[in-house]
Amino acid sequence: MTGQGWEAVRRALMVGALLGGVADAAELEFGVSYAAPGGLLPRVGITDVDLGRVRLDAAASTRALEARVSGGLSLPPAGAVSLTGGAAVTYRGGVRLDTRASGTLGPVALNVGGSFFTAAATDIDPLAAWALTPTDLRTRGWAADVTARYRVSRTLVAVAGGEFGVQPHALLGAEWRRDLTRTLPPEEGDDPDAEPLTERTGSVTLRLGARAGADVLGVTGGATYTAESGLTASLDALAGPGSWGAVGSLEVPGLLGEESATRLYLAYEPWRRAAAGLRAGAEVEVPLGPGTLTTDVRGGSGGFGVRATYRFPLGGDEDSGE
Repeated sequence: MTGQGWEAVRRALMVGALLGGVADAAELEFGVSYAAPGGLLPRVGITDVDLGRVRLDAAASTRALEARVSGGLSLPPAGAVSLTGGAAVTYRGGVRLDTRASGTLGPVALNVGGSFFTAAATDIDPLAAWALTPTDLRTRGWAADVTARYRVSRTLVAVAGGEFGVQPHALLGAEWRRDLTRTLPPEEGDDPDAEPLTERTGSVTLRLGARAGADVLGVTGGATYTAESGLTASLDALAGPGSWGAVGSLEVPGLLGEESATRLYLAYEPWRRAAAGLRAGAEVEVPLGPGTLTTDVRGGSGGFGVRATYRFPLGGDEDSGE
C-alpha cells in the first residue's frame, strides 16, 4: 500500500462528504478485500450520485481511481436506450475503459458492449478473476460483444450474438418461458360451475442453442427457475468436440433474515482462453444499522479471495421522522 494510494482514499472521503450535501439518494461504501495472490486492498466509494440526466459512481483504493456514469435517452424510432461507461486508472499508469448500451431497434432488443485496457482487471479488483461473469485477465487488449433478442411469440425468444477479441465466436439460440400457476381452492359461496381461480407461483425458462468459433464448438442448453418469493436457480451447459463446461447459480432472498440476500455460484469453463476456467463464489447481504453489509468469498483457478463492504445512504433515513 503506497502513500499515494492512502492519499487517494483520504481525498475520496473528502469528496464523498462534499457530495453528500447535494446527493440525498447517494450511498457511501467502505470495503476491504484480500486475495491470494493479490494482497490487501482497502477501498472507499460513493454510488448513485444524481447529476441530472446521468448518475455517477466513483471510488478510490490503494491501487486505482474509478468512475462510472450511467443514464438513458430516447432515440426515435429506435426507442429508449440505456448507456453506461466506466474508467479506472491505476497508480502505475494503466487504464481500463468500458462502455455498454442496450435498447430496442424495431422488434429487436440489442445489447452491445466493449472494453479497452492496459491494466489487468485484478489490478483494480483482486477478486475479479473469480466472478460469475467471466473476466478477461489479460494485462492489455480489447474486447467486444453483441446480443440481439427477437420475440417470436409471447413465450418464445430468438437470440443471436457473438464475442470478439481474444476468442471470437458466435452464438445462436432460443429461449422458451412459461409461467407456473396453481389452482386456488374454492371458497364458500363460489359458483361450482365457474372456472377455478389460479395464482402465479413462478416461472421456468428453457434455453437451447450453439456456440462456434475460436477453440469452441458445441451445443448449449440451460434452464432457470424463478419463484414468486425471489428464489432463482439457474444452470447452463456447453458440450461439443473439445469444448465443454457448465455454469450454475442460486439466489435465495430472506435466508438470513428479512431483506437479506444470499447468492451462490459455480462455473467451470475450461474452453475460455483469457478467463479463469474454474470460478466459485458466495455472497451474503444483510441489513446492518442504517446500511447494508455485504460479505463475498470467491475462489477458483489460481487462488481465492474475500471481501467485506459496508454501504449506507448519505442522506440519512428519510422515514425516521427526525
